[in-house]
Amino acid sequence: MGGCCVSTPLVNNDQPPPQQQPQTQDVERKKDEVKNDDGFVNWPFTEFFLSDLTTATNNFSADEIISENPEESSNVVYRGLLSENLGFVAIKRFKNTPWDDPDYFAVDTETAAQRNHKRLVKLLGYCYDEDVGVGLLVSEFMPNDTLANRLFHQKNMDWSMRMRVAYNIAEALDYCRIARAFSYDNLSANSILFDKDGEACLSSFGLVTAIIRYNRREGGNVNTGNVTYRFGTILVNLLTGMQIAPSHAPEMINGKDVAELIDPNLKGKYSKEEATVVLKLASECLQCNDYKERFITKEVAATLEALHAKKEVPPSEMQQDEASSSGQQQQLAP
Repeated sequence: MGGCCVSTPLVNNDQPPPQQQPQTQDVERKKDEVKNDDGFVNWPFTEFFLSDLTTATNNFSADEIISENPEESSNVVYRGLLSENLGFVAIKRFKNTPWDDPDYFAVDTETAAQRNHKRLVKLLGYCYDEDVGVGLLVSEFMPNDTLANRLFHQKNMDWSMRMRVAYNIAEALDYCRIARAFSYDNLSANSILFDKDGEACLSSFGLVTAIIRYNRREGGNVNTGNVTYRFGTILVNLLTGMQIAPSHAPEMINGKDVAELIDPNLKGKYSKEEATVVLKLASECLQCNDYKERFITKEVAATLEALHAKKEVPPSEMQQDEASSSGQQQQLAP
């Protein structure tokens, strides 16, 4: 696609004023400089033009939708191609605007973009068009699907990968806690994405909407929406391989042991010791009903880090009871 795809990058008021907007060919050269094999590493936070995002998504074609159940969601995520040089991005379009003033939207989005971590998908910028009242977020595109699709539909994720996912997302959330982010909105298996190296990352979109809600003082008793509780639900997903409503997670694991809960698709190939620790962590997270507990505690992250640091589990410790696995499958069928 030809032409310039962005407007002037937004800058901090403390920074020197930007130079005059370059011509199209200069912007295209800049794109080559900021995009490399490691992604949009040096991309400045940017206000995009709606016309360019419309072109990038083929007029927001249904063929470019990458979010699940778009007809039921208040927001839809598209894949967009900015240019041949830049490659693909993810574009979230709000059906219902969660802000009162477009200036607040710009400030809140830039606040989220300042959170920078290897397990947090890079937020590239935003777009707001007052004429049509539409707001959009733009982030890097993660090419290797979502946890929801790989775990619930493809059903081929091994135990070591599940443990890496748990640690990677705990790492991202712990970073957000340290960076004094306000919260994370609607954490779920759909907001966990896999990068080009196959590592799990947390979508930055949930961080933006959480900041918007916080600044508008929405909230109160978050209950099953708080991040610690939601992370407990993710751990239950990883253990069982089942997609469940967050409110049903405590009931699913209450009074059960690992053998009753473990995903039969693992065919017994998992570490019972690690699974027991994960189940205990899930139970603790699901007991967190305090709306002030916005992020998982550092103890939860430290426990998963310790498991991650361990050497590969010897075959003698793997559970390989095929008959037991078949029985579990029948018991866990919805």
